[in-house]
Amino acid sequence: MNSGTRVHVNRIWRRKWLVLAVTVLALALAVVSTLDAKPTYTSRVVMTVGSPNRAPDQDAVLSVGYSQYFEDPAYQSKLKASSDIPNEVVLEARTVASSPILYIEATASSAQVAQEAAVAAGTAFKDEINARLRAAQDAAIAAVRKPFDDIRAANGVVSDVSLTQMQDQINRLNADTSNKLIDLQLDSEVVRKEPLRWPTALSFGVIGLLLGSLAALVLGAVSRRLRTADDIEAKVGVPAIAVVPGAANQDAATRDKALKQVVTAVGLAVPVERAAVAITAPGVTGGVEMVARAIAEERARQGIRTILVHADLRRPHGTGVGELLSGRADIDSVLTATRLPNLREILPGSTGEDPFTAITRERFTRLLRQVHDRADFVVVIAPPVLDAVETQVIAATTGSTVLVLDQATTKAGDGRRAHRVLRAVDATVLGAVLVDAEGGSSTEVAARVPTSSPAAGDPIFTSARGPE
Repeated sequence: MNSGTRVHVNRIWRRKWLVLAVTVLALALAVVSTLDAKPTYTSRVVMTVGSPNRAPDQDAVLSVGYSQYFEDPAYQSKLKASSDIPNEVVLEARTVASSPILYIEATASSAQVAQEAAVAAGTAFKDEINARLRAAQDAAIAAVRKPFDDIRAANGVVSDVSLTQMQDQINRLNADTSNKLIDLQLDSEVVRKEPLRWPTALSFGVIGLLLGSLAALVLGAVSRRLRTADDIEAKVGVPAIAVVPGAANQDAATRDKALKQVVTAVGLAVPVERAAVAITAPGVTGGVEMVARAIAEERARQGIRTILVHADLRRPHGTGVGELLSGRADIDSVLTATRLPNLREILPGSTGEDPFTAITRERFTRLLRQVHDRADFVVVIAPPVLDAVETQVIAATTGSTVLVLDQATTKAGDGRRAHRVLRAVDATVLGAVLVDAEGGSSTEVAARVPTSSPAAGDPIFTSARGPE
């Protein structure tokens, strides 16, 4: 299945209840439409084209022409009016394979009306066709007689032989039944037809299924919500790294696998030494903390010296980045230990100035240089792209950025704008991670940020594996 087909199938599957509702509605309409349906009655007359001097297949072609002529709506209106056939009667002409046989059928709500209409329509049609053929024969006979009539009018004499030949020619014309319609059966049994409830329901159901699927595709295309990796790539224009289900999701293995996929993607994309990656989102979401912590913890478990830097100065807490940027603290004094030997953290801290003023390219470059002296891998939690201009500085200085999109709050337009802002400062966006932050709220995530070195026995929470 190609990617385009997969996108369409996913959109329909995500809105399967809408598709089901439209299908059920269509079936209900089918039931209502056939609820009062009554049986119909069909009667027919059978005719044939008689041409003794012509092959049957040639007469079959003419029979098809007669059928098409009979089916003409204008002709049927005239026929019904001249033969006193009710307008609600349905008239139809049919032929059988390559046979000269012609069926004239009438369908009505009454057996008697159907039979009378079939006989009346068949008789009127036959009489009209044959009358036109008779008129052509009369014209041909008149043409044969004319030379003799002209001789007699001039007091000429016509020989008996010539008169005999003329009469023989006239007799042949009178005996020619070519193209004429001949009755085979005028009085046929009336056939009762019950309402086609099941075929009608089936056709309505198929139509409902198609309409429901179309509605699902249209809603999926115009929706601003992000549900799948395909939505990220189609609506935001960023490669999708992973889709992380919420913590409340019963499939913990899927969640753990998705987070490890993020860790792997980042590990392969950044340098082996002195690497840094910024984690940010278009707006406020606990998913940034969750993804950043998962990356930092897993890299630390892999034996890599890692430091998790909380660089969102709009959420001041403890002593950390703010003091380092302003020169009011030494880095060793703000590093916070965790249960993992290879992982330490730096809290946001606080600054007496606007975060935009505090975070400059020069200051943040010096901070990263100090952190890299103590770690091989740095994960930076940056403030929301669309809320904090300083995120552009962090992303451009760090070198690599992962964009976190929240299924519950991030709209496709916000994701596109955030990506556009990051590209404008030449930040390298590795891809996007779609998270269900409702399963792990921002309050829960914030509670994981340590305020001091953990005491023995205190639980240390990890985003991927829970308390350790």
